[in-house]
This record gives sequence, structure tokens and C-alpha cells, in this order.
Amino acid sequence: MKILIIGAKGMLGQELAKVFVDSEVHLWDREEVDITDRDSVFTKIKALAPNVVINSAAYNAVDQAEEESDLAHLVNAVGPKNLAEVARDLNCVFVHYSSDYVFDGTNVAGYIETDTPNPISEYGRSKLAGERFVQTVGGQYYIIRLSRLFGRPAVSDGAKKSFIDVMRELAETKDELQVVNEEVSCPTYAPDLALQTKKIIDSQLPYGIYHAANSNACTWYQLAEETFKILNKNIRLIPVSGDTFPRPAKRPAYSEVKNTKLAPIRSWQDALRDYLNPSLSFTPPESERSAPINRPINITQKSTSNNMKGIVLAGGKGTRLNPLTKITSKQLLPVFNKAMVMYPIETLIKAGIKDILIIVAPDYAGDFLRLLGSGKELGVKFTYEIQDEPKGLPEAFIIGENFIGDDNVTLILGDNIFFGHDFTDDIRSFDSGGRIFAVHVPDPERFGVVEFDSDLKVLSIEEKPQKPKSSYAVPGVYIYDNRVINIAKGVKPTWRAETDIVEVHKAYLGLNELDVRMVRGSWYDAGTFESLLQASNEAATQEYKKQIGVNNDVFINKK
Repeated sequence: MKILIIGAKGMLGQELAKVFVDSEVHLWDREEVDITDRDSVFTKIKALAPNVVINSAAYNAVDQAEEESDLAHLVNAVGPKNLAEVARDLNCVFVHYSSDYVFDGTNVAGYIETDTPNPISEYGRSKLAGERFVQTVGGQYYIIRLSRLFGRPAVSDGAKKSFIDVMRELAETKDELQVVNEEVSCPTYAPDLALQTKKIIDSQLPYGIYHAANSNACTWYQLAEETFKILNKNIRLIPVSGDTFPRPAKRPAYSEVKNTKLAPIRSWQDALRDYLNPSLSFTPPESERSAPINRPINITQKSTSNNMKGIVLAGGKGTRLNPLTKITSKQLLPVFNKAMVMYPIETLIKAGIKDILIIVAPDYAGDFLRLLGSGKELGVKFTYEIQDEPKGLPEAFIIGENFIGDDNVTLILGDNIFFGHDFTDDIRSFDSGGRIFAVHVPDPERFGVVEFDSDLKVLSIEEKPQKPKSSYAVPGVYIYDNRVINIAKGVKPTWRAETDIVEVHKAYLGLNELDVRMVRGSWYDAGTFESLLQASNEAATQEYKKQIGVNNDVFINKK
């Protein structure tokens, strides 16, 4: 089944991509299609010819919609109409998401799917117009209503934070907060909504309107109270009325969306605990799972896929480059005439990798998106994931589990820059197991060190040894088959509460499936001011050589 997800960089879009991992999924955002442009919608989607179109794109600035009602209507009503029409013409399933704000909030008992909408804000009116357009177009459609969406932050440009993430940030700086103790509704956890969507589609339920929020309802105050309880934050909460914070848009006082067509989704309290404290994660019963999200991988069973994907790990705090990294990501700092992260990306692209996951810190996700976009201009496809806290390099494979799937993967660190070495053969010749690289350095005790024999057979791996067994450091590029996911999950944190990539190398070494390749040329770990300057100087030198037609790279291994 071919599935098109529109709004793929949004909070919900990212989760939809995960639950449909076993299908042929196409992820589009505003760079790929403007849903308000009917001609573009018809041309591009008819060329793709999907079996299912899921629209998770929306204008959701509730207060701003009072001033931008035309724009809200264009995105929330005209856009869905265009998509519904092309889906009808293609005879494919269309899924569209609506909101509890289509109701006026006067029913204290909440609303079921057949209740009559009566929105009281421009945002609500735009969402209802979208529903009506989809119903008028007809065809095979599902309209799914939700409320108070929360989950992993969106990576789309200009995306707003959920209430829960705002509360989590305020908890770090505030001892006391006033929170509105009104507006009863149901928080909706994005991963649960994505699973419910898949269940509706896979079960081929009757077309029409469905409610899909998590069970139970609460005020904003109760939601904040539970958030701080889970986070173990001692914040004094003061309940106040909505009039305390005047807002342009009216909100429904009671907008609990009750689901009468499907079994209830778990409570928002359980979902919130799952989101804020993964160690207390709730796992739905087998009967409630629409499809497995994680693919089990046997460490002793080799991957049968020769496809290669790439991961650029560009998270971390870059403390060695303070104070610059107080205002931007280390990997966005310039190295001569382009951002640092472009060098590892170009390393992967040059080797023929077309599918690349960029893992970034949450504060700078929007900056990476503005710089890199979808990858279309470079002839590749970029996927983005957030690394909330740097917990070690092996975490990249856990974060990228669904992205990797059954394929092999090359991980490169976002601050590692290479000149004079082409990784194409190293990557294309890889079959299975693990592959690392070696660079001769004058001070190996500062790095992970690899010892090998004359046949390049790895004998040992050590992390920053006091008495190194060799003078060869392991730079930040690693190639593995997909068993690395389960291996990474089994790596225990060090005293720094981070996992160490050396333990992954050792796991493959223990299987006698780790080999090493020599790096010709220059390597820079551009995480210090000195190495950043050296890398910039060499980048400038290489660019000058190209301009004057010189092609005699001087291969010097340096740090």
C-alpha cells in the first residue's frame, strides 16, 4: 500500500510515518506541495498515485486566526477540499484531522461524533469549513477530531510548542505559575492518535467522522498539575479564570470529544507519563496495537538488505565552543564558506547515500530545517529527529530505529570533517557486520584507539587509554548492519550517564565481524576553536585549489 503523509514534519506527521513503516510511505511537507494550490495538488499527487492520502497539515494558531481568518480558511478548508477532490478522482482513501473547536462548548457532558458543530472562533470556523468541504466532495474519507495535541515537537518551520512542553520549560525557571482552571477538553498524545488512525484505515471502518482523543477530560490547570507531578517539580500552581489572560479567540468551555465508534484510547494521564518519563512507558495490550512500530532484530541474524542509509548526529551542546554555542548549534557554525554540518552531509551524498536522517537538538531544529530543507535541492531525502538530551552516540541508532529498518547504516558525527578521502568504496563495498576507520594521530590517548594487524584485522578497541596499543584514532564515521539497533539498546551508560560507541565496536568485534579501513587525507573533529580554525583554513585552501585548477591534494592526517 502506497501512503502519502502531508505535513510530515509536524508533531502528528512524524508519528504517522512511524506507524506506517511497513508500507510504502511518502513524506511531504510544504516544500513538496502547497495544499492551497489546486493545480499543484492535482499534478503532484496524481503523478504519485497513492492508495491513501493523510492530511496532517493545518493552520493552528488559534488567536492569530482572528486576524488571519482568510489564511486560516485557505489552509484549513480550501487545502483539505483540494486534497479530498484529488483523492476522490484517484479512488483512494483520504484522512483529514479536525478539532474540538468546531463545538461551542455549552454541552457539559461533552460531544459525540453526530452532535451539531457550532464554532465560536475563526479557527473553529475554518476547521468546520474543512469538514464540510470534505463531506461535500465525498468519496472514501475519514474526518478525525482531536484536541490538545502533544508529543515529540514538530520540526516544521514556525511550529508552536505544545502546552506540556511550555510547562516543562517554565518549570526550570519558575517557582509559581498561574494556570487557567477552565476549558475542559481531552489531551491527545500524537503516537496514540497515529496508531488509532492506522487502526481505522486497516480495519476498513465505515467512512465518516471519528473522535480520537485520549480518554478522560481535564482543565489546563489539571493538565499542568499532572505534568509537574510526573516531572517531580515543586511548582506552586494558582488556578485562575480564563479572563486572567485575555485572548483574542473565544474557547469552548466544555469540548470533551467522546468516541462512540471505537474502543477508548488509554487515558491522557498514562500517555503523559509515557511522554515525560519513558522509563515508566506504558505498552498497549497486543489486542490494541494496530501494527508493531519497532522491528525486533536478532543480534546473531545478519541483515539481508544491502541498502545503505545515512545518519548525521548533530545534537549535543558543544560546550567546548562556548559562548558561541549559547546562541546556536555547534554544527551550524561556519567552516569557511558553509555550515559545519554540510561537510558530513556531503561526505554521505558523495558516497551515493540518498536517504539521510538528521538528528538535532530541540532548540535548533527549526534552524536546521531552514538551512537544509527536505534535501530535494541536493537530490536526497532528509528526515529529522530530535535528541532531547545527548546520551551518547549509540542513542543515534535507537532514535533512528524506524528509519534504519532492515537496511545498513552509516553514522557520521556532525562535527567531523574529512578532506582528501572518498568514502564511496568503503560504503558501497560494505555487506554486513561493522566497519570503522583509522587515522594516525600524534596523541592517541585523547581518542578511541584501534589496534590492528598487517591485514587490517581489528585486535582491540580502547577508549582514551593511558597507554595506547597503537597510534590510530577512530574518527566519527561508522558503518553497521541493522543489528546495531539492538546492540545499542544493550549498551550501559558510563559514569557520565552516556553510552559509549566503543561498546558497539566491541560487540561486533566479539562476533568477529568488525573490520577497519584507513583514512587518507585530513580529519578534523571541529569541536574546539583550534580545530575549527584549522578546518576552515583547509577548506579555504581546497576551494582555492579548485579555482586555480590545482588537483594535488596534500594528504596529512591531523586533528
